[in-house]
Amino acid sequence: MQGLVGSFKRFGESFIEQLPNLLAALVFLVITVVLARLVRRGVEAGLRRTSTEAYVHLLVGKLAYFGTMLLGMVVALSIGGVNLGWVVGSLGLVTIALGFALQDILGNFVAGIVLLLEHPFTRGDQIAMDDVEGTVEDVRVRATQLRTPDGRQLIIPNKLLFTSVLTNSTATMHRRVEVHLSVPGAAISAKLRERLLAAATGVEGVSDGDRAPRLLIQDLDDDKIELLLWFWVDPRRYPELQRVRSEVLEATQAVLARSNMGLTASKAGSGASDDKKAG
Repeated sequence: MQGLVGSFKRFGESFIEQLPNLLAALVFLVITVVLARLVRRGVEAGLRRTSTEAYVHLLVGKLAYFGTMLLGMVVALSIGGVNLGWVVGSLGLVTIALGFALQDILGNFVAGIVLLLEHPFTRGDQIAMDDVEGTVEDVRVRATQLRTPDGRQLIIPNKLLFTSVLTNSTATMHRRVEVHLSVPGAAISAKLRERLLAAATGVEGVSDGDRAPRLLIQDLDDDKIELLLWFWVDPRRYPELQRVRSEVLEATQAVLARSNMGLTASKAGSGASDDKKAG
């Protein structure tokens, strides 16, 4: 009984002796919280003056906040009389254990930070990866949210986006769309070619000027000629390329119908190319 009382007495004396240090550590911790918030706001305000995206401001601001908090907690523990060597050793073991247990989550986190900093795509871009295609709705630290053309929502881990080949359809000002036409060989003429090109140019979304539609001969046969109609669309202004292609087909159908010819659209499709390749 006396031993237990003595233990409580020694604990009380030690607590009273360390009380000023504990109070100082608590005050410093409160100051750290306030300072961390000010640092985060200052970093975000500074980044708003640059051309970086809003979510990059939030990411860097949070990193600055947690970095300041971590440093302040280490100093507060030191003021409170905690052995930092023991704390650092324990944190090292915990970090190794968490690294093995959460390697996928950490991989997605790191990939998300790299994607946010490198900025290969942003909100509103149309990207494709393997069999996945959609419009970027949100870029988060762990995953990226896409909206597919048929309205489905996809959540893709950033690690997959970071390690796969991506196609960003809106990274260039023009995408080339191809339409294959088959007409009787005896009916093709310069006047018909002009009418087809004029019909394609008149469709909303089809670029003109330096990117005016082009009509090329793809293949020659005994009784027909395979034509390849090229036209360019700005995907940032007209993201529905299939709608533009459909209207071009309707316009060329009307031209050929007036010429008493049938239109056969074989292997019609749209292929993307950037400005350098499309030229």
